[in-house]
Amino acid sequence: MVQERKQLVLHVVLGIVLTSAAALSADTVDLTILNKPLHGGHISPTLYGGFVELLDDHVPGMWAEMLGDRNFEGILPASNWDYYLGAPNLCDRDWDKNETWTYSTESPWNGAQSAKLTAAKDRPARLTQSQLAVKKGMVYLFSGYFRSGSTPLALSVRIKALLPDGQWMILSSATLPQVGMDWTKVSAKLTSAGTTDRAVFEIEAVGEGGLWLDKLSLMPADNVDGWRRDVVEAVKELRPPILRWGGSAIDPGGYQWKNGIRDRDRRTPFINRPWGRRESGDVGVEEFIRFCRAVGSEPLICLSYGGGPQSAGELVEYCNGSADTRWGKVRAENGRPEPYGVKYWQLGNEVGSEEVTGKSTDFCQAIKKADPKAVIFSSFPSPELLAKIGGSVSYLCPHYYTSDLAWVESDIRGHQNLIRNSAWRDTVKLAVTEWNIDAGNWGLGRGKLYTLDCALFEARFLNLLHRHCDIVEIACRSNLVNSLCAGTIQTNAAGLYKVPGFYVMKLFRDHTKPMPLMISQAPQGLDVTACASEDRQTLAVFAVNSRGDPVEVRLDPSAFGTGMNIAGGEVVADTQDRRQIDVTNGWDHPNRVRPLLLQFQGRTCTLPALSIAAVEIR
Repeated sequence: MVQERKQLVLHVVLGIVLTSAAALSADTVDLTILNKPLHGGHISPTLYGGFVELLDDHVPGMWAEMLGDRNFEGILPASNWDYYLGAPNLCDRDWDKNETWTYSTESPWNGAQSAKLTAAKDRPARLTQSQLAVKKGMVYLFSGYFRSGSTPLALSVRIKALLPDGQWMILSSATLPQVGMDWTKVSAKLTSAGTTDRAVFEIEAVGEGGLWLDKLSLMPADNVDGWRRDVVEAVKELRPPILRWGGSAIDPGGYQWKNGIRDRDRRTPFINRPWGRRESGDVGVEEFIRFCRAVGSEPLICLSYGGGPQSAGELVEYCNGSADTRWGKVRAENGRPEPYGVKYWQLGNEVGSEEVTGKSTDFCQAIKKADPKAVIFSSFPSPELLAKIGGSVSYLCPHYYTSDLAWVESDIRGHQNLIRNSAWRDTVKLAVTEWNIDAGNWGLGRGKLYTLDCALFEARFLNLLHRHCDIVEIACRSNLVNSLCAGTIQTNAAGLYKVPGFYVMKLFRDHTKPMPLMISQAPQGLDVTACASEDRQTLAVFAVNSRGDPVEVRLDPSAFGTGMNIAGGEVVADTQDRRQIDVTNGWDHPNRVRPLLLQFQGRTCTLPALSIAAVEIR
């Protein structure tokens, strides 16, 4: 409680200091909120969705597995074309090399190879992995598959840390049972006696002979169905109503859903050809659905065009069919008798060729056969695609990776006109299933995604969606975690921080009302939208100040009643007020850009330079 009070006081003081500095030179802008709907549409919470894909350290940064290359197939680098700094990340966690172990292709438990330790009479064999992060008092769950040669060995597992004097401190250890010549699963619980991000995991074999290891695992006991608890809690703060599972690894990449539905220790790794890396296979469609359930989101699952319509229908049946259907029975055998009830399904990922368009009807038929209630999303929209499957789909799905919002708005209007002039004008809407400021600016330029400037863009993009919510009902920001700077959440082995864009998404999610309203024209450098509750007793104004100076805004909501005044709000801004568009959060300054309490009096508030505000009016 004391800590919470300190944080609240700091929150208020920073807001006052920031506003006091801003007030010294703020221009004044008058804006009138009209008691008129912008159009007949409503702002859906599903505009604030997210996107999860198998892209470099995106999923490894969310998944609670602490050991890299747990199947001993070897680490692969990212593709040469997709990079930021080239620094190692969670995908580069590897086994330390020493003379007592090697890779072996002799009857592995899973995949092509395992690890072989060779212990000698005067030299134990050890397998270690470094740079792990552990917390004092946390229980860590270890498991793995072991087999020995003809001579049993004394086995132990431990977590240790190197002290400044060169001595090792054992943080936790356990004796493992002896194993025979057949593969045997071995488990242990390890409780850490300390906190460090330089821990070393070690397995030791004492005696004479060989020991084979495969599919080793180490997870914190507080994981949420295999997902990192800190990530789950952070995403729950965002409250994304919808999360999309897709990306290039789905179509045309190497992910095959049938290889990712059984016991994860039985799954075979695969190469992620579009992005590089070797995917462990630990996370498949079911793990993703369970993550969605844990954070309160509805899953949107992309079906692979490369897998064909039969495979697509089988996946829908696997997820939604009763236990007496063919694939529902498989699901039940895998431990889930009840259907998952997935509502949303998308046809492929970023495909739009004539060949693909020709297959779309077959896909829709297979999906509806498996689940007549399924809501189908297209891939890239076109007149030809709408003509073929307009009666089967609920959404056409463009992607936008550009800072040119005028072009985005023009493209949305083009799709809207296409739909309005079709037979499905009353049944088909738009879902922007991927968007961000940029997708292909690699190298140092990729760092733009971290910045306050990107957060300002994201707020303007969301305002644009507010204006066009009569046609756009769903949107998924790309991406959720890591992803070479694109994630709203950045993780390493020890923890996470939130980029400025995280707070923008949360700001809109927390303050949006369903009815878009007309508002007077804002001057250059300000981007403003307004919305109201259904009873029009509560209003919200979203104001993006892209100027390098503060702006004082006088709001006139008198059309809703003379007693309406500003009741509160938040503003996402640089707490240091340096007025630099490229400021970021980071590991050594995780809270530099964050929400502050809006400072206001009556109907007037001050927007700091380079800020995004949500103003509540009652």
